Amino acid sequence: MLALTVDHGAPLPDPARLRALDSGLRDALADNGGLAGYAAPGGQAADPGELARATLVYLAAARPGLVPVIGQAVALADDSTREPALFVGALVVLALQTEVKLTRDSQGKWSFTVHKRPVRDSTLGQVITKLISAYFPGGR
Repeated sequence: MLALTVDHGAPLPDPARLRALDSGLRDALADNGGLAGYAAPGGQAADPGELARATLVYLAAARPGLVPVIGQAVALADDSTREPALFVGALVVLALQTEVKLTRDSQGKWSFTVHKRPVRDSTLGQVITKLISAYFPGGR
């Protein structure tokens, strides 16, 4: 469902690009020990399905125009359209591209940046916590 929603805004990259983005996210989070405080308490890993659902809830709240798209994705989704757990983080980065940046410098080092905007509820915070918990060493 998340893949269908992300694909609505712009075509999804090919699987090799998604794999590279997912690997870069893992590297960026592993190299940034300062993010440990944002992971779920007790080093509990976030389930990829929970991460995808939290992202869809955030997108529905932050971008009401996507609600019909999310509804259509839910209606179309079945077991054959479920994204591999390996790529959920990459899809979250693509879905939240205005809030989350994953970049690679000229030396090949990845960095992860969250653009914090004032929000009235904690839906984005929940997504970021689940994302970090899914990838942070010790969280898995």
